[in-house]
Amino acid sequence: MLLMIRKLSRYEQIQSSLVSLTYATRAQLQAINDLGGDRNARRVLLDMERMGYIKSVRLDKKIYYVDTRLKRNEIQHTLMRNDLYIKMGMPKDWAKEKPIRSNGEILLIPDAMFTKNREYHFVEIDNMQAMRINYDKIKKYKELSKMMFRQYKHHPTLIFYTLSKSRKNKIKSCCNQNGVKVVIL
Repeated sequence: MLLMIRKLSRYEQIQSSLVSLTYATRAQLQAINDLGGDRNARRVLLDMERMGYIKSVRLDKKIYYVDTRLKRNEIQHTLMRNDLYIKMGMPKDWAKEKPIRSNGEILLIPDAMFTKNREYHFVEIDNMQAMRINYDKIKKYKELSKMMFRQYKHHPTLIFYTLSKSRKNKIKSCCNQNGVKVVIL
């Protein structure tokens, strides 16, 4: 009986993670939910899948999700955001796609945001979107940085995550030109 309660509790924890993350790989779920080794993680996830608690789709690797509406065009972007969440130490106040308002209007919607050492950090995932979109976002972060400095007496950090070296250089150059504090990963 106790073993079954533990198992169901673990399933619930993994489901909760998937609801929060939207999509996740085995490795991501393993890191976030402390599922032990690869073999154990695969067994747990397969059991959950067979019981109908979670679903999966195979792309380059198996991707797990809970929601019935699979949006393939969002998967890679979401997985990159999850990787960054883990890399940043899984901040407790991590909030994804929370609108930032200025004078009642939405200024921008970062892919995620969190605080570290009482300073705001905003996350942008660049999954090969048009560079013009990145440049426009950076200009909005310039405006946000000025507003936040007036209110909080610190400039927020913009964390840009991209897999392309040439795009990293372009993003860094644009941030420097606009005076935006940036970390590029």
